[in-house]
Amino acid sequence: MLNLPQIPNLHVNKPASDIHIKEAESQLNMVLPNAYKDLLKQTNGCSFGGEVLVYGTEDMVERNKTWEVQQYASVYVAIADDGGGQVFLMRQTEEEKRVWIVDAGIMDPQHAEMMTVNLMKWVSDGCIIET
Repeated sequence: MLNLPQIPNLHVNKPASDIHIKEAESQLNMVLPNAYKDLLKQTNGCSFGGEVLVYGTEDMVERNKTWEVQQYASVYVAIADDGGGQVFLMRQTEEEKRVWIVDAGIMDPQHAEMMTVNLMKWVSDGCIIET
């Protein structure tokens, strides 16, 4: 569980319900990582001072469809972006905690770099981008 009020520059939404999460998984025909679902249950999307936008369920569905993530990075799900063309991905496995960063114009996991080994720690540290 994150201590959301203690995270600097964080703007949060209301938590997502299990129903919203299941609907998003169904619309994209995928299983979301448990770490990402845990985050959604605390805040259905959040942003860090305009730098990083972590998607809520609706944005996540729309962005994955728009960027055709299933076509170009089929075992990944886009969970966030930096507003400047970089997208944050997680593998579509329940136990996944790692986050990868890739250019939205390429969307090829072969060009992705690992951002963090732990989504929740990265969020609690303010989603700092170090590549």
